[in-house]
Amino acid sequence: MNLRVPVLIMVCIAASTDVIACGESLYRVGKGIEYREYTAPLPGKLLIYGAAGDTSGLADELEKAGHKVSVANTPSELVRLADQGDYQVVIGPYSDYDDFKAMSVLADAEYLPIATSGVNEKQAKQEFDQVLVPSKHELRHYLKAIHKALKRA
Repeated sequence: MNLRVPVLIMVCIAASTDVIACGESLYRVGKGIEYREYTAPLPGKLLIYGAAGDTSGLADELEKAGHKVSVANTPSELVRLADQGDYQVVIGPYSDYDDFKAMSVLADAEYLPIATSGVNEKQAKQEFDQVLVPSKHELRHYLKAIHKALKRA
């Protein structure tokens, strides 16, 4: 008796049966889950006014995403940086918007206001399409708003 034939028949029967799975997920064998950092599809030159709070962490994250970022912490530093560079987007507190206009910081740049309180948020939303709220928004919200502003510029 030849033992190879029954084994071969069993393998063929096992291979031809349908397997019913639970759920409708599709997984690739050999591929793992990987962490991907946010990247800016349209990198730009940004100026952040630091009086809006801790902007060093935000600036670092935006640079990792691919933007060129400068941070000003005082009004005089803001004017100096604005005179030195041709910025596409200026990010700063909504409460300082009139000062930005008076200092000609926003000559050719799109302005993204940061609302530091609920009252500022309501007022800013009446005047601007996009308002950033640090307590509500993550980095991806900032990147989306910056991308839209860069497309308009």
